[in-house]
Amino acid sequence: MSELFQGSLFREPPSAEVLLDLWLDHGYSADSDPIGLKGEPSYRYFWSTWTKYLKTGRNAELPAPIEWQAVTSEDVVGFLTSGPESRKEDTQVSDITRRRYWRLLERIYDFALQQGWVSSNPAKALERMDTPPSEDPLGAIVTPKVWAALNSILLAPVDGDPISARNRALLVCLTAMALTPMEVRTLTLDSVVYATEEGTERPHQLQLDGPGKNQRRRVVLPTVAVAALQDWLAIRSRVACKPEVESLFCTNRGASRSGGKPAGQMTPVTLLLLVRDLLVAAAKTAGEPLPARLGPQILRNTRLVMWLNEGVPASQVAVWAGLKNVKGLYHLREHLNPEIRITVKNVRDDED
Repeated sequence: MSELFQGSLFREPPSAEVLLDLWLDHGYSADSDPIGLKGEPSYRYFWSTWTKYLKTGRNAELPAPIEWQAVTSEDVVGFLTSGPESRKEDTQVSDITRRRYWRLLERIYDFALQQGWVSSNPAKALERMDTPPSEDPLGAIVTPKVWAALNSILLAPVDGDPISARNRALLVCLTAMALTPMEVRTLTLDSVVYATEEGTERPHQLQLDGPGKNQRRRVVLPTVAVAALQDWLAIRSRVACKPEVESLFCTNRGASRSGGKPAGQMTPVTLLLLVRDLLVAAAKTAGEPLPARLGPQILRNTRLVMWLNEGVPASQVAVWAGLKNVKGLYHLREHLNPEIRITVKNVRDDED
């Protein structure tokens, strides 16, 4: 805290506006819990919403305003239930926003408690059922039944239809090799590495060339992916809008008007819809609810978890996935078998 706010200047609780300034000043100078300048407008907005709620006496529930230092846990619960405001018009406040309001109150009142301006922290006295749910950082995966169903769908004959053959080959690569959405969309014909077997060239590997060092790697095609790619490549010319189109899983559309996407390259929206349709069909076949997520990332997460649970070392899975280190797998920890452990506390973020 700066010298301006030290000493006996505030033996009595300051105003709510000054309290926020004191807390921000303290945060700027604290090495253990610094407050970024970019976050200050949000903190001020959140705090003004809280103080406005207090001035109205719990939105007119009480006959008089509530002083910030006199609030109770009941006031905090009431605010989190009905007081927060969204910064976007005509939108409801999400659980994530409510939790951030609560965490802000908890931190500011901790500071006030340290200064002796309150006798307890009202934000910490909430019952568990009243505490806003936490942001869930865990990666979602599909259930074994849905995974089995979607693989059965991908093995079904496509009867020579080029779009179906393309979609199957793309989705097989996603599910079998844990590619990222960007990787699968930006694959080109040159990404396919061939091997000669019994005098015939067959797809053998995919060369991935992402921007990061660890993203540049080769992955071996499993048998199911080899077959799907062969079927697609045999009729790909029927989809490519021009002979010079390089995109492996091309569409019949030309280059975007903005020039930001090569001719024939699949858009993120098209990929999302393909995966969504697959997951919806698989859940219906399996007789299970829809997965928590319906995008390509859930397919990647599921494959990574399967490798880990099969006993593949986390360091090897990280290499296959193009991750900087095993820390990139930690969000999947709750889906792993009890004997599988991913230790990340000694892993630096800047490791190659």
